[in-house]
Amino acid sequence: MTRRKQESLEELYGEIQQDADYRSETMGEIFVPGRGNPEGSPVVFIGEAPGRQEEKERSPFVGAAGKNLNALLKGISLPRANVFITNLVKYRPLNEKGDNRSPTTSESRYALPYLLRELEILTPRVVVCLGLSAAKALLEDPQLKMNDANAEFFEKNGLKVLVTYHPSPFNYRFPGKRQAMEEAFQRLKEVL
Repeated sequence: MTRRKQESLEELYGEIQQDADYRSETMGEIFVPGRGNPEGSPVVFIGEAPGRQEEKERSPFVGAAGKNLNALLKGISLPRANVFITNLVKYRPLNEKGDNRSPTTSESRYALPYLLRELEILTPRVVVCLGLSAAKALLEDPQLKMNDANAEFFEKNGLKVLVTYHPSPFNYRFPGKRQAMEEAFQRLKEVL
């Protein structure tokens, strides 16, 4: 008898929280797990790390970027309730001022095996990397450029991976980047 995916995820998240080397001294203390439909979701979206609002609500993509993600999902008629959303790194990376920063290469590398286990539990048909940090880590390609990767599918670790920009307000306000994200989501719709 197989265990339900939610139970496996909870066990994995417990392991991450018990791993003293996972959270560096320049990360917040609040663990932010993935959220969504673990049992039947055809898609897993991966961001780089939680931000302040995500840390506060203990849920990924609930701030301004989350609103943009919701709009992109609505544009392809894919309800958020039907997907799973997580981050490469599960704690908020902080700069000296206490603001968000991108995870370092070593933080990303350390988090990657846990992310791969999370994806192994979820068994999605497609993984969507929202931003270069997640894409570079998952595809193990530090030279990856968004101009070349946006709306492209890659095969890695037995996964079908689609890459696009992070739906941050900064990216979303630029017509070219917003259009690139919409194109990527249309490609996602085609494969689903």
